[in-house]
Amino acid sequence: RDTNPLLGARSDIYSFDNFYSCGTETTVSVPCMFSAFKRTDFTYEKGRYTENVLDLLQKSGVKVLWRDNDSGCKYVCDRVSIDDFNSAKIDPYCNSFECHDEVLLHNLQDYINNNSGDKLIVLHKKGNHGPAYYKRYPAAFEKFSPVCQSNELQDCKDQEIINAYDNIVVYTDYFLDKLIKQLEANQNYQTAMIYVSDHGESLGEKGVYLHAMPYWVAPKEQIHIPFIFWASQDFAVDRQKLTAVQQQEFSHDNLFHTLLGIFKVQTVVYDIMLDLLAT
Repeated sequence: RDTNPLLGARSDIYSFDNFYSCGTETTVSVPCMFSAFKRTDFTYEKGRYTENVLDLLQKSGVKVLWRDNDSGCKYVCDRVSIDDFNSAKIDPYCNSFECHDEVLLHNLQDYINNNSGDKLIVLHKKGNHGPAYYKRYPAAFEKFSPVCQSNELQDCKDQEIINAYDNIVVYTDYFLDKLIKQLEANQNYQTAMIYVSDHGESLGEKGVYLHAMPYWVAPKEQIHIPFIFWASQDFAVDRQKLTAVQQQEFSHDNLFHTLLGIFKVQTVVYDIMLDLLAT
């Protein structure tokens, strides 16, 4: 299905097709993906009481901002600046139920203009989080129909669930393209964007729905996730290498080291072999 018309038209997008999550739910994956620990070594206690990559970047002088539109950062952003939009009332992005993810871009340029130097901005989107798929996108993005308009997925046909889910992908395509255009406009910076999900979602394959199954029995749909990279033309990255490795298998284990590599932070915990962008 043509769910990514805008990103698909760009020649500067790198999409990694074999990328896998640390967990099957936000509570596990978000702390794990920002931690120094690999999935096989990660525990809640280790993640909770060990500095994560946001802490290390902030210590190195990078300004770190976490903007949230999805149930909080699960303690990952406890020591950095936070903008919480979970209860926001900002037109035209918010309704009586929740805010659409575009709210994360609200006044973002003001923050960029008012803060000089290196910055990492984390946009925690609600994205395709079920079961209320039909509420996650504005009406203008309902490209596929009919859609399931219930939180009770058993009341809907599988194709209706898939249609609602795919409409969110269309909205995400628009969101990411809009974000890239904003980054491109900041020509006084070298800019880059990483888009990665914290977990996948089952849409009825083999009778399984939603997410959060134990990892060792979880279907591929719950752990196979997107990882998309974009960078401005003046950003120092080996684009030939990126093209060559897009089909290789990577995971959340790579995110910690890739972020350290982007900001050229020197630390003994950095592993160049896990840095996706290392040459």
